[in-house]
Amino acid sequence: MINVCRQNVMDGAVRAFARRTFTPEAKLSVLFMDDFNQAEGAVDEGGPKREFFRLLIMALKESSLFTGPLNTKNLSLDSRALQKGLYRIYGTMIAVALVHGGLLPSFFSERLYQNLCSLPSSLPTLEEITDLDLQCKLKKIIEAEDLMAARDAIMQAADSLSLLGSLGHINSMVERDHLVQAAISFYVEGRTKEALQQFAEGLSTLGVLNMMRIHPTTFKMAFCFSDKILKATDLMILFQAELSPPGSNRWRLEKKVEGFWRDFLLDVEDGVFEITLDQLLVFGSGADRIPALGFSPQPTLSFIHETGRKYPEANTCLVKLKLPIHNTYEVFTKYMCEGIVQAPTFGLA
Repeated sequence: MINVCRQNVMDGAVRAFARRTFTPEAKLSVLFMDDFNQAEGAVDEGGPKREFFRLLIMALKESSLFTGPLNTKNLSLDSRALQKGLYRIYGTMIAVALVHGGLLPSFFSERLYQNLCSLPSSLPTLEEITDLDLQCKLKKIIEAEDLMAARDAIMQAADSLSLLGSLGHINSMVERDHLVQAAISFYVEGRTKEALQQFAEGLSTLGVLNMMRIHPTTFKMAFCFSDKILKATDLMILFQAELSPPGSNRWRLEKKVEGFWRDFLLDVEDGVFEITLDQLLVFGSGADRIPALGFSPQPTLSFIHETGRKYPEANTCLVKLKLPIHNTYEVFTKYMCEGIVQAPTFGLA
C-alpha cells in the first residue's frame, strides 16, 4: 500500500519504496490522502496508480538529485542522499513506474542514458557544467590568449580546481586544454560515479536496466526526451464510444454528442479553448501521456443521460470518460471546459 498526498507525493513514496517489505513484483495499491489525513477515495484499481506515477515522475525530474535543463537531466551529487541510498530508491521508482504504469521518464540526458547502458559517449563539454561560477572560471582559462594569462586564470580558480583534482602547473596551451578538460570530465562524470552506480542498482529492478542494455536504441525513446505532441486523433482513437442500440433515441443523442466530442478535440488542438489535450487526458485517465504499454483495459467513452448532470465525469478506477448530453455544441464545450478546469484532481468534476 502506498499512501501519499498530492502536495508532496515524494514524501509518502520514499517511505513506501524504502520499506523492507516493499515488493516491486507485487500489485501496487495507491491511496491519496487529503490534508487532514483522510482518504480521498477508494483504494486504487488503476486510475489513482496512473496519477501517482505521473506525479512521481514529475517530482523525480524536479528533485535535487538531478541537474541540468528541464528535459535533459544528468545526475547531481548529493552526499547525504548517497549515504541514505536515495539514488537507489529513485532508480527503483522509475523502473516500477515504467513496468507497472507504462509511464516514461523522458528526461534523461543522452550522456546519462549512455552511461547507464555502458555505451561510449563524447567528452563532456563546458556547457554541461551547471555550477555557473565554476563554468565562468573555466571559460576564462579557455579564453586566455597566452600562457601567462592562462596561468593567472588557473590561480584564480585554484580552490575549485583543487576540489576537482585538476589543479596543476602548465607549460603550454595544450596542457591548459588538458587541464580544463580533466576538470570538466570529473565534474560531469567522475564525481557522480558512485551515485550513478547506486542509481543503476535501482533501475535494475524488474529487469529494466538489463533490457536497456540489450535494447539501448528502443529504450532510449522511453528515457530521453521526445518532442512528440499529443494529437486530437490520438484521443479519438484512444477512447472507444460505448453506444446504445443503433436507431434508438439514446443512440441518436449519443452520436450527436460523439460528434461534438471529436470537434471539441480538434478545436482544443487548434487552441480555441484555454485547456489542452494533455489536461483532457489527465482528467480522463490520471496520465498526461499515453503509456508506452497502453491502458488496460481499453479506455471508453460513455454518455450521461440523467438531467442535471451537466459536466464531464471520469471513472477513478477505469479509464472511462463520461460526456454530458447537451443540445448545442456551444453549451457542450462550455461545460466541458469548466468541468476540466475546475476539477482539482483527475476524475472529479
